Amino acid sequence: MNGTTVIPIAPEDRTMAALTHLSGLAGYIIPFGGVLVPIIIWMVNKEVPLIAAIARQAIILNVAVFVAVCAAWVLLLTLIFLPVSILIWCVVGIAAIALPIMGAMKANDGVFYRYPVVGANP
Repeated sequence: MNGTTVIPIAPEDRTMAALTHLSGLAGYIIPFGGVLVPIIIWMVNKEVPLIAAIARQAIILNVAVFVAVCAAWVLLLTLIFLPVSILIWCVVGIAAIALPIMGAMKANDGVFYRYPVVGANP
């Protein structure tokens, strides 16, 4: 499969893995929740390497999204980069929602999902 190694998730860890992926979406409900909730999960489950890796991915993804959105705001200040700014917002917005959902679905199937670009290995 694309030359990547499939890392299985134990049946007893699948629910927590899926919830950890989805915890990154908490920022849409709770201010800073997209980073705080995965940090809490990481600290509580640091003895389970897969859960810790998924929590790290959620944190890194949310920080990267924040940086990209801030960069898009700076680009917006120069009207010539308005289309680039809008494109960044669209791509980052879709990725910030789709990646955790895809990860949760894979975790529910028992497979570790590594986010593209910002993914962390267990």
